[in-house]
Amino acid sequence: MTGVLEGLTVLDLTRGIAGAMATMLLADHGGDVTRIERSDADPGEDVLQGARIWHRGKASAIFDFADEQDLATIRRLASAADILVEDFAPGEGETFGLDHETLAAANPRLIHVSVTGYGADTADADRPAIDALVQARLGLMHEARGWDGGSILRILGQDADPASVKPVPEIIRSGSARLGPIFSASPAPSVSAAYLTVLGVAAALRARELSGLGQHVGTSLLQGAILYGSCGWQRPEHVDAPGYMMPALDRRQVWGIVKTADRWVCTWSSPPDWAIAAAEGDELKVPDPEDVKARVIARNGRAGRTVGMPSLDSQLETLAEAAPFFAKFPSAEWEKAAAVSDICVQPIRAPEDALTDPLLLADGSVAVVEDPELGPLHQAGILFRLHDCPTAVRGPAHPRGADTEAAREAAAKAAPSPVQPRPADLSRGPLTGIRVVDLGLAVAGPWGSQLLGDLGADVIKIDGSRQGFWMPTFMAIAMNRTKRSARIELKDEITYAAVRRLIDGADVVIHNMRKGVAERLGVDYVTLKQTNPRLIYCHSRGFEDGPRAALIGHDQAANSLGGSVWEDGGMDDGGRPFFGALSGGDLGNGYFAAIAITLALYHRERTGRGQLVDTSILNASLFNNSRTFTTPDGRKFDRPRLDADQMGLSALYRLYRATDGWLCLAATTEAQWHALGRAVPSLAGDPRFASAKLRKANDAILANRLADFFVERKSAQAFAALDGAGVPCEIADADYSRRLFDDADLLRRGWIASTQGHPTIGRLDMFGIGMDFSRTPISPGGAPPTFGQQTREILSEAGLDENAIDALYATGTAGG
Repeated sequence: MTGVLEGLTVLDLTRGIAGAMATMLLADHGGDVTRIERSDADPGEDVLQGARIWHRGKASAIFDFADEQDLATIRRLASAADILVEDFAPGEGETFGLDHETLAAANPRLIHVSVTGYGADTADADRPAIDALVQARLGLMHEARGWDGGSILRILGQDADPASVKPVPEIIRSGSARLGPIFSASPAPSVSAAYLTVLGVAAALRARELSGLGQHVGTSLLQGAILYGSCGWQRPEHVDAPGYMMPALDRRQVWGIVKTADRWVCTWSSPPDWAIAAAEGDELKVPDPEDVKARVIARNGRAGRTVGMPSLDSQLETLAEAAPFFAKFPSAEWEKAAAVSDICVQPIRAPEDALTDPLLLADGSVAVVEDPELGPLHQAGILFRLHDCPTAVRGPAHPRGADTEAAREAAAKAAPSPVQPRPADLSRGPLTGIRVVDLGLAVAGPWGSQLLGDLGADVIKIDGSRQGFWMPTFMAIAMNRTKRSARIELKDEITYAAVRRLIDGADVVIHNMRKGVAERLGVDYVTLKQTNPRLIYCHSRGFEDGPRAALIGHDQAANSLGGSVWEDGGMDDGGRPFFGALSGGDLGNGYFAAIAITLALYHRERTGRGQLVDTSILNASLFNNSRTFTTPDGRKFDRPRLDADQMGLSALYRLYRATDGWLCLAATTEAQWHALGRAVPSLAGDPRFASAKLRKANDAILANRLADFFVERKSAQAFAALDGAGVPCEIADADYSRRLFDDADLLRRGWIASTQGHPTIGRLDMFGIGMDFSRTPISPGGAPPTFGQQTREILSEAGLDENAIDALYATGTAGG
């Protein structure tokens, strides 16, 4: 097994979560990764205790960053490297002589990635780049719970009237009962930035194949957060545009989560009337579909609704009515009945349970790695596949410093590769000249091609008329901003032939249809590669490539199976399951798809061969929880776990309530603890907190002491006291999203975008680019297309004349 990155040398100089996760993926796919560790590193920096997994397959070398000879050694290693990833604080790179200008002068082929908290020179550049604090400062701890009416109305200042908001029935309540921000177990900004790091590397590699030159790639936790908020963080001129709003991201949405006789399950997208019909008797039965249909029609009639998505109040009332019926029978019986009925019922389980799932082991998305200390460990495996470049996890993390001498020897022999610059048109970005045909649905598929469009590809989005209800929504608009849209029915002989001609001239096809659907439509890989052998074909799924592949798969169900709903609900501490805005399953699937496609394009530049690539939403959930590992018998190791009230992972890494708001504290190293002692002197002399081990043993006592400190102070006062003493902390900002689109600096950078000209929405402010490229810059583009806006021009490109196109419009097999 070689991996697409075989033969490439990678230096990992990062200390944070994003860099560790990103370089893990580079190692998994064949990169020769050496982790450059600092001699003065504090174990508390690994706040999520993910190092055992995130550094698997990497060599480890320790250097003193205060020693000029050691820094010179690192520079020599960089002179012969292909990729360098660092997360230096502003100015550190220049201080160490490891800035891009210095490194590129010695190695013009180097792809140098910087991962910062807020960018190297923004107004917030000097704020701590610690995941939980970024979440707090950017308002994500409020967004994770959501707002009544949703984020968009909040941004517009049109908050729902609290008196008009009905409470969620207790029987289906999700997460903690308290109000206010919540702490997520998922380190969302870092996870998103990790994806962007690997995607940036893949795009820069393709550009280097064409131009012969490397470049600097920048991303940040801020950009990762903005992209994760792509659906909810929008500011439309006309929020009442037909079809734009929907109740998906409301605070009260519970995503079909109910409790069966033995465990919680996710039933999102399943009609509760199906469950009522199935469980009315003493035994669970598979109900007659016509009976279920009649019940739904009758319910809609009683509600005075004939078409469209039910209101959120109606959804909650119906699910609460069905909840006692779900409680009559165990999960396994519901899962079996649901599979027969083509209904979604999936168990909500812990990450450790996912890691012992035999279907995931067979798929390879869970791997077993022999750890020198703990023996065989189950952990996240290969999470996206390039079928022409098979790979496997390369082994456990090397002991700290085990490869220092080998690294010094390599530095002594380091010689830069010859530089051969070549002319290349990359004027639109690293994927200039690439055409993508997107046959995807909803969020998980289209997000991948949206990212490819940002990188410069020409993306054609093809949908049938059944997608007419979806395409005007704020969620669809976020997923399709960079694309051209065509409404074409694939089941028609003439339009199918036209789409095939488009695909024969395309570089990439991407979709997320269920297993067997593409084959029935004649757009499967086996069929398409016959006439386009250079095609990169991406199929993403809800679940693994196995028995579940034919089931209904979506963000909520996959995150239930992968452990995110369990983790974010604090269920190990007795909490209720929680699916929130930071779960990242659909978006993670799209990120993986874009990464796999771009790496396959890089591989094609080198070999001339196309190939099949694939991934899943469930794999994104496994990546989200990849810090977790277990033994073959499912042992739960001691690790940071969220509490049931969703306050945090420990006394020193959590939310605290002040008199007028909330603060987040992140004091996990010895230096940070001493700073906290200066701000709160009563803690410094307490023998119960004299060491990290004692603080952990007395965590509940320490949390109570700190809670007493915060609750007596206003948030600004507490922040000033801690921040002034050097304690990493942030106020949990409830209004960040309201200010976001007025930030002129972010707009100038393209990290947010203001689009004009949408025929129904008008001006639309939304997310921008997640990466910055020094040689092949990208931009966020213009207004999102309307459904079918470019059908005529796309059919013309497929070889049809105006008369033929008019005929298709007349029959309804194509349209705008």
